[in-house]
Amino acid sequence: MQHAPKLLAILLFACAASATAAPDTPAKPAPRADACRPTGAVLFEIDHRVDPGAKLGTSTTKVFANGAWTHDATNDDGKAAAQRTGCVAQPTVKQLETTLHDAPWKVTTNRIRCMARTAQFTVYQVDGKEVFTQRLCSGQNLDDKSRAVLDAAIAQAEAEVAKAP
Repeated sequence: MQHAPKLLAILLFACAASATAAPDTPAKPAPRADACRPTGAVLFEIDHRVDPGAKLGTSTTKVFANGAWTHDATNDDGKAAAQRTGCVAQPTVKQLETTLHDAPWKVTTNRIRCMARTAQFTVYQVDGKEVFTQRLCSGQNLDDKSRAVLDAAIAQAEAEVAKAP
C-alpha cells in the first residue's frame, strides 16, 4: 500500500490538468464505430482459391462499398489466420467504384493454349458477380481496358492489406 499515495497524487494531477483545459477548445467528436464496419454490398473481391483436395493456402480480400475491407486467409492445412480489416477513404472508394463499373469485362478465349495446369486460381468479382477467373494456361484474356482496371484495383486492395497491422 506504500504506492497508494503516489497513485493518488498522479490521479489528482491528471484530474486537475483536465479540469483546467481551455473551455473554448472544441471537443473532438467520437469516431463512429459503424462508419467502416464490413457490412453491406461488396464492391470488389479477390478470391485466391484452390481445387478441391489441394493442400494450399487460400485468401479472400473484399472491399465494401462503405470503404471497409477484410482479408481472410487459410494456411496449407486449412487453418484460418486472424482476419485483417481496415478502411479505404471514401473518395478512393468512389473512384474505384466508377472505374470498376466503367470496365467492359469482355473475356476472350484463345484458340490455342498451353496445357499446363495448377491447383491455384484467382476469381475476381465486382458487385458480387464474377468478372474474370485467372488460371494458368486457361487461354482466357480480358480486354485491355478491363485488364488495366483490374490490375489497378488489385494493386489498391493489396496495398491496403499490406499497410494494415
